[in-house]
Amino acid sequence: MYKQHHYHSTTHEVLVVVNGSARLFLGGEGNPKGVRQEVTKGDVMVLPAGTGHAMEQDLGGFQMVGSYPVGADNWDHCTGNEGEEVGERIKALKWFEQDPIYGQAGPVMDTDS
Repeated sequence: MYKQHHYHSTTHEVLVVVNGSARLFLGGEGNPKGVRQEVTKGDVMVLPAGTGHAMEQDLGGFQMVGSYPVGADNWDHCTGNEGEEVGERIKALKWFEQDPIYGQAGPVMDTDS
């Protein structure tokens, strides 16, 4: 996880903490509705395309794995700079065909929330 706020416009992202802990900011720099969240080994985050995220502090031994849907081979690294023009790319993305952790009946498939 980068300390610089960033997001992806070409793919959704699944992040899994595999060791240690950290304090993250989810929602993008300057977003008053953003969330500061302490995460630890075993935590899983599903970030829809366009969701800003950054690590604020490594609280000890933090390691994570980032995963992307099949076919998302060319993910980008956007920072919100003027001229990125990402809205149409994000709108064009399909949602997951199944929950990346739980399969067919997982919470990622509950699009009513």
